[in-house]
Amino acid sequence: MHKAAFIFTVSLCLFGFWGCVNLKPVPSQSESFTLGPVGMTLDVPNLKSGEVIYIMRPQVPTYLDDKRLSYRSASGEVESMTGSRWAEPLAEGIARAMSMYFSGSDIGTIIGYYPWPNTSTEASRLSLYFQSFGATDLGDVHVVVRWSLKRTNENTVSGQFVSESLEWTVGEPETLIGAYNEALQQLALDIEKALRSE
Repeated sequence: MHKAAFIFTVSLCLFGFWGCVNLKPVPSQSESFTLGPVGMTLDVPNLKSGEVIYIMRPQVPTYLDDKRLSYRSASGEVESMTGSRWAEPLAEGIARAMSMYFSGSDIGTIIGYYPWPNTSTEASRLSLYFQSFGATDLGDVHVVVRWSLKRTNENTVSGQFVSESLEWTVGEPETLIGAYNEALQQLALDIEKALRSE
């Protein structure tokens, strides 16, 4: 009796292992996205004149700390886009994208950005406070940012950016990423303009 039970148990285990080994892998249905221009490289530091700038950790609304891309419904509910994720934490992606958008400017040199430490005591610190960085189920994209550049001489320049007429196609993450990139590029241009006019 014990021998029959043992043979049955071993046969069941072998059949189970055989089934696991012979399952075909299923390709992942998820997509990962990053912010910033594609194919653009950063300028080598210290080749430009002007001030040295470090981009601090961007402050985003807490509900955006999730890895999933999301949008808000008319009722205020946060809905995730199935299979669409950020490839990096959002704050890191924003800081990296902003450094890339600034790399072509002549306002100064971006010597670093969050999450890497600021290694220069002479660097001005750019802070970005996102009051809104999101989309709605109506196809609108809203980006509202308060920013400030604190210089080593304690002089501070600040301003606010509000995106205008940005849209996305609901359910298509590529269009949402495109709208976010457009807003970040415009934010960089607005900051450059403010720094030039002072």
